[in-house]
Amino acid sequence: MTKPLKKLTRSVQLYLILLIISTIGILYGTLFPADYNVPRSFYGLDKVVHFVMFGAWTFFFGIVRFLKGNFKLMIVFAGGAVFGILIEVLQHYLPTGRNPEMLDLVADIAGTGAAVIVLYIISKTFTLFSSNPHENAI
Repeated sequence: MTKPLKKLTRSVQLYLILLIISTIGILYGTLFPADYNVPRSFYGLDKVVHFVMFGAWTFFFGIVRFLKGNFKLMIVFAGGAVFGILIEVLQHYLPTGRNPEMLDLVADIAGTGAAVIVLYIISKTFTLFSSNPHENAI
């Protein structure tokens, strides 16, 4: 493996910054007041956005946990799922004009699951991400 790639895969700060940015993006995009009209052609597209946002967040969360020496995929999945549930609960209680939707939560958890699958494949494919080759990453 080349030195720049090895350094990139070991950069906790980079992935921590990406995790923070994605957290801020999710909080802003899901909890700030929505006072705009969405064109009918975009209905349903928000589920794709939820899938991608939570998939990216979970991926960064998993990489940060791995680089800090605590790579358990069930914990990564639970973290993403709890974050999605928390967002939907907060949408219910905060006066933002937003409403929680079950399909948003489904998209959040599906994105989280997809990220965990990618992390699992990475952990089995690249030895650099295998903290212990004899231990199951789950």
